Amino acid sequence: MVQASFHVKSRLCAPGWWRAIALAGATVLASTALAEAIEPLTVAVANFDFRDTSGEADGQIDGHDERLTAFGATLRDSLSRRKKFSITSLACRNGQCTARDPGIAELYEEAKRAGANYLLIGEIHKMSTLVGWAKYVLLDINANKPTCDRFITYRGDTDEAWKRAARFVANDIERNCIP
Repeated sequence: MVQASFHVKSRLCAPGWWRAIALAGATVLASTALAEAIEPLTVAVANFDFRDTSGEADGQIDGHDERLTAFGATLRDSLSRRKKFSITSLACRNGQCTARDPGIAELYEEAKRAGANYLLIGEIHKMSTLVGWAKYVLLDINANKPTCDRFITYRGDTDEAWKRAARFVANDIERNCIP
């Protein structure tokens, strides 16, 4: 009797259950195939400018240059680890590759030549020993307009504080800046 009721239950329940599993599996496979078929968005990441209005003693320029370089590397690395993005380099003539030098117009044209969908530009501003901010703009190359214009503050003038800020910028771009 137990065996018969089990057999009946499996006959009545299994087809619906298997159908749901098959449909769910097909949906997962289709969405996975679609995600793999969609090419990542190409982002050209310009170097960020740096401004220090903290009034602190001189002699910190080398440390800030290193932190700015590390900020850019962390930002590029954080974005490139996401399947949604592909990072491309800008071949600026002067080596600066910032919004200030050679300028936004030249960076925009260079990003177009590099085949980028977006151009990321920005500036780090050290206001004091404890407070810094990052201003960044993500420009849509095809629509010729910004999709994101953000201003964040962070605490601390340490290597780790700057890296955390760079990772936050990458997260924000992925979550909030791409339509």
